[in-house]
Amino acid sequence: MVECAEMAIEKQSNAKRSMGMQSLALVAVVLVIIITAWSLVTVGSTLPPPSDFVVLPNTPLIKSGVAVGFANVSPLMVNGVASGISGDLLTASGTPVSGATVYMTYYFQGSYRTQSATTDQTGYFAEHFPMNWTGSLPLTLSYFGDSQYRGIQQVVSVAGENLATSILL
Repeated sequence: MVECAEMAIEKQSNAKRSMGMQSLALVAVVLVIIITAWSLVTVGSTLPPPSDFVVLPNTPLIKSGVAVGFANVSPLMVNGVASGISGDLLTASGTPVSGATVYMTYYFQGSYRTQSATTDQTGYFAEHFPMNWTGSLPLTLSYFGDSQYRGIQQVVSVAGENLATSILL
């Protein structure tokens, strides 16, 4: 009988230890969930602000007027990393096209994205993108034209290492 009482006490002791281990495991799981949720909130709050993506107009390019082209297209560098592009919109004689909307379309996060910039009095435009890149970024530049200038679409490849820019025909 003493043996049975000792076995019963030992079983109760093992059951308490088992419950203690289960409680400890449950506390550990809850802590992991809390830490994971906190890290997701922290990462989510440090992402860059939404960019200024626009819808590319579906109007055709204007085919009359003075011919224009994109020149001096190059990456905008921040701390040695490409983060956007700049360039000029000029006529064949070098006259700047001012006040023109230039659309820049590129592939980002699984789809094509378009941003726009307006040229200044010298025909210069610049736009920062919501990402950095190394290597080559294929980019379609579009100007739809107006009553004075002909529209143009030009595909360029902008090197993220500030190498020469090539125009793809």
